[in-house]
Amino acid sequence: MKILGIIAEYNPFHLGHAYHIQKAKEMIHPDVTIIVMSGAFVQRGEAAIINKWTRSKIAVENGADLVIELPIVWSVESADYFAYSALYLLNKMHVTDLVFGSEDGNIKTFTSIAYAINKHPDTYNQLIKQYMSEGYRYPDACNKSLNHLLNKEIRTPNDLLGLAYVKEIISHNYPIMPHCIKRTNDYHSSLISSVSSATALRKALKNNQDVYSQLPGYQYYKNDSLFDFNQFFPYLKYTVLTHNHLEDIHLADEGIDNLLKKQIMSVSSMDDLITSLSSKRYTRSRISRMLVHTLLNNTKEQIKEAMHFSQIRPLAFNHIGQKYLRETKFDLPLTTKILNHNDPLYIIERKASLLLSIIDPQIIELDNKSIPYHQ
Repeated sequence: MKILGIIAEYNPFHLGHAYHIQKAKEMIHPDVTIIVMSGAFVQRGEAAIINKWTRSKIAVENGADLVIELPIVWSVESADYFAYSALYLLNKMHVTDLVFGSEDGNIKTFTSIAYAINKHPDTYNQLIKQYMSEGYRYPDACNKSLNHLLNKEIRTPNDLLGLAYVKEIISHNYPIMPHCIKRTNDYHSSLISSVSSATALRKALKNNQDVYSQLPGYQYYKNDSLFDFNQFFPYLKYTVLTHNHLEDIHLADEGIDNLLKKQIMSVSSMDDLITSLSSKRYTRSRISRMLVHTLLNNTKEQIKEAMHFSQIRPLAFNHIGQKYLRETKFDLPLTTKILNHNDPLYIIERKASLLLSIIDPQIIELDNKSIPYHQ
C-alpha cells in the first residue's frame, strides 16, 4: 500500500493547504492520506485560531482520509522536536511517503544537506553551540553551521522545518520517502491574495473581514469561537506576577524569567510583550512558546516526563481512514478516548483545554466526549 503522510497545523486551513493535499495525492497516488496535525496550540507558540476538532473536520472534508493529533508537549517546541514527534507518529502509522511544502521546491536540496549532517552530527551540533554562544538565534546558528560545513543555507521557517523532517527520516532510517511541493504563497505575507497565507487569513478573521473565497469550511469560523493569543494576556500577567519559581517553567532559561516579570508590567498586550522579550538570541516564536508553557504552568520536569507516546488519537476520518484503522495493526493503542488520565502528556492536554475554555466553554465538553468527526 501507498500511505501518504502530511504534517500540518491548518491554522487556518486555506486554499494553499487544499492545493498541497491535491498535488500530494496526484504525486503519490496513495491508498490512504494521513495528516498529523497540531492540537490546541501550534508550533509558533499560540492557540490555534479554531479548535482542533473543527480543523480536522475541515481537513477530511477537503481530501484527508485520517487526521491524528500531535500533542501540545511536542507541537509547542522547536522545529527539531516538532519534526521528531511528527515523523515518529507517521512511521507508527506505516506511512510510505511524506510530502511537505517548500519555498525551495527541490527535495535534493534537503536530502543532500540531511545526509551530510547525518555523516557529521558532532561537528554540526558543535558549530550550532558555538554560534549560539556568540548570540545567534537557533535558526540563524543552524544556517551559519550549514554555511560553514557545506557552503549551503536554508533560509525560510518552512524550509528549516522541511529539513528537520528529512533529517529525522534519514537519522532513524524510517522507510518513508520524502517529497516536496513548491509553496505558492509568501509565508509571512499579511496581504490577502489569490492564495493567501495563514498569517493574512488569521488577521482577516480577527478583523471580521469576509474571506469566504479563501477558506474551505468558512461557515465553521463564523459559528465557532476564534482564539487570539492576546485574549490570554490578563491570565498570563496574573500567573507571572504570582508565580514564585518562573525559572522552573519550560523554556524559561538564562534569566529571561526575571526579564518577563519586569516587562509584563510595562506592556498591555501579548504582542507587545513578545516584542519586548525578543532579541538577537530569542526569536518571537521561541518567546511565544515559553509564554504558552507559562500559561499552562508546565515545568521543565513535567515536560521531560510527558515527552513520550502512550497512544495515538484520531481526530477525524472518512470511510477510507476508518477502514484503514480497522484493518491495520499498530504498535500503539489507537483511540480518541484518553486511556490514562494520569499520563503526564494528557495532564498537559487537560490544562490546555481548561485554559481555552475560558474563551470557549464548549471546549471542555468537546474534549470530554472526544468524538472524532466521521465523514
